Amino acid sequence: MVLDEVKVTARHREERVQAVPIAMNVLNGEQLNDAGIYRAEDLQQRVPSLLVAVPNTRYASYGIRGLGSSSYNDGLDGSVGVFLDGVYLGRQGMSLVDLVDIERVEVLRGPQGTLYGKNTTAGAINISSRAPTFEPQGSGEVSVGSDGLRQYRGTVSGALIDGVLAGRLTGYDVERDGLMENTYDGSHLGDQNRQGLRGQLLWTPSEVFSARLIGEYGWQDEQGNVFAASNYSQSSIERAAFVGYRQLPIDPYARRVQQDEPNTVKTLQTGTTLELNWLLDSRATLTSISRYRDWTYDADQDGDGMALSVAENAAVTLNHHQFSQELRLADSPNEHVDYVVGLYYLRQKLNREVGVRFGEDAAAYFLGDRPEIDWLGVTPGMIAPSLLDGAQQDFDGQQRTDSRAVFGQLTWHATDRLAITPGLRYTRERKQGWLSRSVSGLAPLGPDLISQLAGPLLRSTALGGEYYRRDAIEESNLSGQLTFSYQFADDLLGYASWSRGYKAGGINLDVIGPNVSSTFDAERVTSVEVGLKRSFWNERGVLDLAVYQADVDDYQALTNRAPADQFSPPIRDNLINVGKVRLRGIELDAQLRANERVDLRLGIAWSDARYRDFPNAPCSPTSAQWSCDLGGQRVFNAPQWNANAGIDYRHPLEHGLELFSALDYKFRSGYYGTLEGGPGSYQPSYGLTNLRLGLRRSNRRWEAELWARNLFDENYITAVYARLGAGDYGVLTGDPRSMGMTLRTRW
Repeated sequence: MVLDEVKVTARHREERVQAVPIAMNVLNGEQLNDAGIYRAEDLQQRVPSLLVAVPNTRYASYGIRGLGSSSYNDGLDGSVGVFLDGVYLGRQGMSLVDLVDIERVEVLRGPQGTLYGKNTTAGAINISSRAPTFEPQGSGEVSVGSDGLRQYRGTVSGALIDGVLAGRLTGYDVERDGLMENTYDGSHLGDQNRQGLRGQLLWTPSEVFSARLIGEYGWQDEQGNVFAASNYSQSSIERAAFVGYRQLPIDPYARRVQQDEPNTVKTLQTGTTLELNWLLDSRATLTSISRYRDWTYDADQDGDGMALSVAENAAVTLNHHQFSQELRLADSPNEHVDYVVGLYYLRQKLNREVGVRFGEDAAAYFLGDRPEIDWLGVTPGMIAPSLLDGAQQDFDGQQRTDSRAVFGQLTWHATDRLAITPGLRYTRERKQGWLSRSVSGLAPLGPDLISQLAGPLLRSTALGGEYYRRDAIEESNLSGQLTFSYQFADDLLGYASWSRGYKAGGINLDVIGPNVSSTFDAERVTSVEVGLKRSFWNERGVLDLAVYQADVDDYQALTNRAPADQFSPPIRDNLINVGKVRLRGIELDAQLRANERVDLRLGIAWSDARYRDFPNAPCSPTSAQWSCDLGGQRVFNAPQWNANAGIDYRHPLEHGLELFSALDYKFRSGYYGTLEGGPGSYQPSYGLTNLRLGLRRSNRRWEAELWARNLFDENYITAVYARLGAGDYGVLTGDPRSMGMTLRTRW
């Protein structure tokens, strides 16, 4: 009646999770399926310190322990590294594939860099898919539920040549109706429509060599980019009133928008991975992992989010290509020493095309809050649409990244109980990029007085002029870690660690405003952590406790500043470095097999994330100031409390049948979703409850399950987005209550 043993490979060797001196959460494939965790953003249901926001695949962001900025600017890398089958994914949106046929997901907290190809400052998420097997295997799953949910997942595996070549094929297909009503035409937005395939070959010609080839394909075609208004600035209210447009009431949970242009998001992802493993004569293992991956994002959206022809269409196309090569040598030459050393190379290329087309309402709308228009008694009909109608802004850009590293980590078992683990990493990174803006489609100014007086200023403010910038950075870094672990007893491990994380600087891939640099500096984290891992009641329970402090220098963050004056546009998505940030916290994870029928689990994370030095921060849009001192204030996207709890119950029946049920609860305290913290950007606290009830064979050859997610229909917000004007915010609301049924079989 013990808990199931959990094995991990976080240090590139198989170990019991309770023997690894790293704060981490582990979920195996069976746990993912049972909990209905199908996508990476669902992992936060079971990992308290993890925050994942997915407005769409371009803007996905991960945070661990309060560290991790939004990816709204294409030049920003994630503070959390996401690895799929040992390969770093260069854009956070590339990780948003379905978690189907997964062996294990490991979430490592704190800086990671001496074991992996890519350095990270907040943590790492390792996703490992199941490898091909020589024994015949297969599984299938069908789910149907609320709002037209239809989900199909299947896997087949087996030998192609006995003992030499095995194959595995996995696929999924997910569809769901939209949850957001578009009052303009009665359509529903925010649907789900995605498909994917993963094919694998495993070649084992001898006992000392193996090759694993993985090919992946993922497709998504959805009506996304849908944000419900959470705040209108005074400027937007005045503009809408001037043109006679009635804005929707502020009620995000009504799940209503009013848009006259389509919102489509299409992503295509393909990838090939080749992993080679040699067992050398010295009994060391040499591993080579080569990967090429393409990711394409193609979106068309209503640029103004209204049923007006202001910014009629915003079209975005991103093409990301990456190649990586990792060579790694791991060995345990004797009972006292284990080590891993490696070489790493990553090349990335991002091509970006953004186009915004303005319509017939744009000129009157943008002039609607000008006091001189009111003084002169100007009406919308007196403003020539041709001032902006037909104008097109085109933003083109490209970035190339070359990253090289050598890394290593050694564990010295000084005694039977004491282990000392130092690690070092040297990284050299170079980025080159350019960005341009061009304006076309402008008609000649008309002879009327308003066009002659207001036209030039309006066009300059709304459209800007021709713009071109080319930048490059090159930097190197030496980082590392040192861990002491002590086995106080067979069931109690204590550890203390110091680590230094590094995330390279980069290029601000947006048109920059005044006082904002075209490049930004590297983000560096110094973390100290003390932890205990305890097994108790004869392996029936486990408890992990971690206390940490991380000091961040030059935290890479995004700003949304108000206009510098009445003649300037708002500054959005500009990258800056926050001088100093401090993260402190306590984390507790516990599991207990109370008896043969009942399992309990609990996770709690308390975080105190604050700016220590931030004297020139952007102010709330409602402030009359251009800059504010946020020293001592809480960091955005960093909730103070996260917790989850759950209970699993099993009841055996006759004829090898078993009833099962599970109840899961997730709580998150409120926090600001933007750095400047304007009205409408706060995400209130919430708690979600999921329920499962089913019947299965005790050997789990088949099972039928009824489920309810967000059982009590809690209203909550998962992401905040700064919209067209300064102080205008939209939010992405979480899914309402849904119910359904899942059938699974395996052989």
